[in-house]
Amino acid sequence: MIAGNSTKHSSNLHTNTISCVDLKMELPIFHPFENEWITFGAFFVSIFFLIGIAEFVRSKLKWGPEASRKMVHVIVGIMIACCPLIFRSNIQPITLAAIFIVVNAAALNIDAFKGMHDTQRKTFGTVYFPIAFLILAAFFWEKPITLILSMLVMTFADTLASFVGEHEKRPLKFRLWEDEKSLQGSAAMFLSTTLIIYVGTDFFAWFFDAAFFLPLEVLIGCAAFTGMAATLAEAASNKGSDNFSVPIVTAIAYESYLINYSHGSLPALLTWTLGSAVIFYAAYKLRSLNGGGAVAAFIMGIFIFGAGGIQWIAPILAFFILSSLLSKLGKKSAETTQKSSNRDVLQVLANGGIPMIIAIVNFFQPFDLAYIMFLGAIAAATADTWATEIGFFSKKDPRHILNFNTVIKGTSGGVTLLGFVGSALGAGTIALIGMNWLNDFPIHWIVLAGFVGSFVDSILGGSIQAKFICSACGKETEKRMHCQMHTSHSKGFKWLDNDGVNFVNTIVGVVIIALIT
Repeated sequence: MIAGNSTKHSSNLHTNTISCVDLKMELPIFHPFENEWITFGAFFVSIFFLIGIAEFVRSKLKWGPEASRKMVHVIVGIMIACCPLIFRSNIQPITLAAIFIVVNAAALNIDAFKGMHDTQRKTFGTVYFPIAFLILAAFFWEKPITLILSMLVMTFADTLASFVGEHEKRPLKFRLWEDEKSLQGSAAMFLSTTLIIYVGTDFFAWFFDAAFFLPLEVLIGCAAFTGMAATLAEAASNKGSDNFSVPIVTAIAYESYLINYSHGSLPALLTWTLGSAVIFYAAYKLRSLNGGGAVAAFIMGIFIFGAGGIQWIAPILAFFILSSLLSKLGKKSAETTQKSSNRDVLQVLANGGIPMIIAIVNFFQPFDLAYIMFLGAIAAATADTWATEIGFFSKKDPRHILNFNTVIKGTSGGVTLLGFVGSALGAGTIALIGMNWLNDFPIHWIVLAGFVGSFVDSILGGSIQAKFICSACGKETEKRMHCQMHTSHSKGFKWLDNDGVNFVNTIVGVVIIALIT
């Protein structure tokens, strides 16, 4: 059991928290059937039975949509959290999650099972929930405490936050993305998450007979750190995406804190956490990021720094600061383009999502090309951004990359000679920053990866990226809203906007590195 006043075994915390369950005891604790596929079948039937009950209480007992949905959310959440105690392998839980991703998506599409997903607002939470569990079961199965606590936070803390926010008579509302939140709900989220992590870590360490000990201040710090991350993830969510972001962020934050503690790097992580809060708050005040973008960048920065330290955070921080400065120097016309210097959650994730994933994967499962791929992704994001920002200073109008016709500045697919120079400079800057930590790897390959990514971005932006027509003024635009009216889709893939193209751009940067090494 964790003792608050002891440091015994603290130097080996990571090893013990991860592997002590396998070493001390054989899972599962509860084994209802010898054949685990029978247990799987019982789980499957039980969930559908629960959905049936939810339909009954909604239609016959006249429960409100939120009440029946929360009932399903809590009971299914408890069942899922118990999976590491019931199944020896993660095959059955992953299969269960995959099935319900499809089932829930289909039900949402045809408006079935209203007792499960019907709400007062548009939400895809019933789809996000099994996706999150599938990821946790796939990557954290050998870390049952982390998996269980993450699902319990999603089950109880998120539900309590929603309940408090909906029933507060005088809510102090704010909006980080599209969904409106309340300070009271966020406070409930933080306090309940902190409590779950604090009590749960202590309880499950005893339950699993785990041979590790944490000082009280470390346990409290871990609970508060994880609570902060989960609260911010919930606050910046939209359309039920908290059912995905909260458990995933909880798991990564929890593991990151404990592993950094075991490695002696926790002071650096906490220092960066405080420093980045100042940086991204300043970015918010300077309108380089909106509220949601600032929160997303803050969480991303914590995870990247926690995963690799200064050598990992330096390139992406340079990308953000230098790109923001260029954006402020340039005078853009936002008439046509969807791009904006005031970046939101999706724009932050589009440029930094792939680098963050690489950093996190390397944190848990190190691989040789991780840092080079990381630089390739950031180089691509920087090259594309600088091509646009520096290209705005060109005295000549850009030309479409496919037909060479002149287009308005800022139009996706428009290129200039100065823009190409900016692309090379952006990729080169990232390569030079990362050079300090590369083992004689030729930096020109990173420059190439960034430039190619930016080039592909322009091709996609000029061909298959969505374009819309404003019914009021008749102009073609990349915006879904123009002249304060919804626009009509005219060409390209409707679902592929500028953020999606930017995301692909960073993937191309990674692929180029993989091909040449």
